[in-house]
Amino acid sequence: MKKTFLLFTLLISSFVIGQEITGVTTTGDKYSKAIAKMTSEYESNNYTTFDEVYTDETVFMINGQNFTKEQVRQAYMAHHALLYNDIALPWSFTETTVYDENNNNQVWSHFYTNWTGTVKRNGEKVQIPVFASFKWIDGKVAISSWIYDPTVEMTEMKKAGLLK
Repeated sequence: MKKTFLLFTLLISSFVIGQEITGVTTTGDKYSKAIAKMTSEYESNNYTTFDEVYTDETVFMINGQNFTKEQVRQAYMAHHALLYNDIALPWSFTETTVYDENNNNQVWSHFYTNWTGTVKRNGEKVQIPVFASFKWIDGKVAISSWIYDPTVEMTEMKKAGLLK
């Protein structure tokens, strides 16, 4: 009886485990390289790859709020022109997972970094941890989700008159 119960438990467990999310994660793939190139270009206020990987239909979610491609592009440009000097991403890590057919073969890239810059208004040096995820469809980013502490950015945008 114990053997039958053990066999039954192992059989059921294998079915449950077999239904987990699976996929292949890499770092040197074309998607990870595109994200790394785009974020590197951002440091020098260049948006070539940004314009290549995003479409006008891309859903941008930044800390839970939705934005358009143009709104995000203008905000990034304001970082350089109005708010900060010496913008850098001193380290970053990007990985991409291609999920299996159980998950509709979705492709997601995940990006981790520390954003650094110097506030133009007062010279304060700032470091902000950033996490972002990108859902790819047909070689373009369909969803771009960014999470970071916006406290300094909101303060500086208000001081610069960009927010009320």
